[in-house]
Amino acid sequence: MPGFNKLARFAGFCEKKFYGRFRWLLRKKQSKGYGIHSPFAFDLITGVIYSPYSFYAFSDLREILSLNGIDPDSITPFNHLSFRLVHYLQARNILEINPGIGINTLFLTAPSSHIRCICVEEDGEKVSVAEYLQKQAGRKRETLSSLSACEGKRYDAIFINQGGSCIPDIHTLTELSHSATFWVVHPIKKGRTKQFWDEIVHDVRARITFDLKDTGIVFLRPDLSKQHYLV
Repeated sequence: MPGFNKLARFAGFCEKKFYGRFRWLLRKKQSKGYGIHSPFAFDLITGVIYSPYSFYAFSDLREILSLNGIDPDSITPFNHLSFRLVHYLQARNILEINPGIGINTLFLTAPSSHIRCICVEEDGEKVSVAEYLQKQAGRKRETLSSLSACEGKRYDAIFINQGGSCIPDIHTLTELSHSATFWVVHPIKKGRTKQFWDEIVHDVRARITFDLKDTGIVFLRPDLSKQHYLV
């Protein structure tokens, strides 16, 4: 029935467009804090995720990259967000998975000299560059070649770059977490990265999740009601 098939395809197209429009409107509304009843979520959205303020460290880190032959424009809003989250939530024991040459590591360690950052990276050349940049910034980091070396330890924050080769499952992440740990997952837009993010969002242990289009933030605190925000 050609006519019926065309109608079904058209109906599916309209449904997809409507759903996309609905998500866009919801994201626009929640990104400004409208309809957010959780004080914790409201403060995080308005005061951290979409904070209008900058930090002196941002310009300092741009200069470090420039002096070492790395384009400072490679710094992204994700790097600034990483700094703000660590600064606001006062994470001191951080695990970063697949940090590459360590640009984001600079932002994770910049808020305080008391921060201990453990990085899991298999590429030796990238490790060398990252450790040199950390030295230039007056910070230290520890590097592991395998996530298995982290067994038995728990972290305040876990940052996962899904563009790398080491992608943990949810069970592994929870084993490396305590009740106040937060996760930051990037990117989450398509393919296996989106699939992994969807699994996290629907996991009962992930109490509050924030979808920032290509970055996901997860809080495990059991006192928080399960909620998912598009911001």
